[in-house]
Amino acid sequence: MMRLLMLAARNLTRNLRRSLLTGAAIAFGLTAMIMMITLQEGSYAEMLRSGISMLAGHVVIEHPDYAEEAEPELVVTDITALGERLHEVLPDAVVAPRMQIGGLLTSPTNSVGVGLQGVNAAAEKQVTDFDDKLVQGEWLDDADDRGILIGAALADRLDVGIGDKVVFMGQGKGSEVESQLFRVRGIFKTGGAELDGFVGMTTLAPTQALNHTPDSAHQVTLHLKNPKLAAEARDRARSVTPPEWKVMTWDEAMPDIVALIRLDRFSGDVMMAVIGVIVAMGVLNTVLMSVMERIREFGVLLGIGMRPGRVASIVLLEGLVLGFVATVVGIGCGIVAAYPLVTYGLDYTAFMGSETMEMEGIVVSSVIKGAYGWNRIAGYGVAAIGFTVLSAIYPAYYITRLEPVEAMRSV
Repeated sequence: MMRLLMLAARNLTRNLRRSLLTGAAIAFGLTAMIMMITLQEGSYAEMLRSGISMLAGHVVIEHPDYAEEAEPELVVTDITALGERLHEVLPDAVVAPRMQIGGLLTSPTNSVGVGLQGVNAAAEKQVTDFDDKLVQGEWLDDADDRGILIGAALADRLDVGIGDKVVFMGQGKGSEVESQLFRVRGIFKTGGAELDGFVGMTTLAPTQALNHTPDSAHQVTLHLKNPKLAAEARDRARSVTPPEWKVMTWDEAMPDIVALIRLDRFSGDVMMAVIGVIVAMGVLNTVLMSVMERIREFGVLLGIGMRPGRVASIVLLEGLVLGFVATVVGIGCGIVAAYPLVTYGLDYTAFMGSETMEMEGIVVSSVIKGAYGWNRIAGYGVAAIGFTVLSAIYPAYYITRLEPVEAMRSV
């Protein structure tokens, strides 16, 4: 086998220019693929990071029906005691309870429908970057049950500023409409139209009072230093959580985002497969031309008694060597070419007009840093070698059908 492998490698050098051009096409294709998937994986990572910090957590505890119905009364109760138990089994995790109430935010000049989110201010500051998005005012204080943060677009529509009064009216648990007076403590700007125009944020106490559910939250989220431990953390959290509450990992809590990423990744893989087929056709042309130029040589080998299968294996090995060398070069070049994307990222600020952009309702930075998707890179490398070998199958089969005498007469 080693002799055949060396013979196949030597045959590729007979027309070195053609072999180099074909190998370069494979290597260039792989380099482009790796750069694309690096940027893809980086955007997925940023989307998940933002979604986990703002919309869910690495582990989420909520009422079993809340995700489907989102009714105000579907709360997790006794969250203080639950938080203490969670800290015992997960001492390094940040426990961040959240409550959501829809209603109307009113100023002296206007009224706007909003979603009011109640949070633990100290915990929320650790797990989100909302405090960095403040353009005016200051972050919430858990001791202040009248402070509210609103988006810049919402502040413009209500024509209010720092220190101004606004009234929230909403229907919590039960049928009565409740109201609460707030003072604007801060104004944030995320770059997301929905967040900046229709969201208010306050501490837990006033939202609990509006909902008539003390010591409760719609979600109790846990945020970990190591996201890879989410499944283990879920199991630990489940061991101290009453059975009536649902305990989920981030991918179970955000199925739409996970499905979107899987669909986008699949569509990218399909496009790469199409490019692979096109490159494979070029390899087929190269190998077939090489075979046709050596018909007489193959006829001699068959005439002296070499089995057709062994002769065909030489052609297959030529495809294997060509594919392997080109793949190694392509992966190496792709990793090097993608390094600036991983280190510095790709800045979309000039195209988006701001330092953030909205992706499927999630606000992310407009500077997307790439991330090496090692599994996909390895998969594409194996596929490139496989496509190259497959391209050599027909020329190899053609050789097995040759008649030695006629082949030796070929000019």
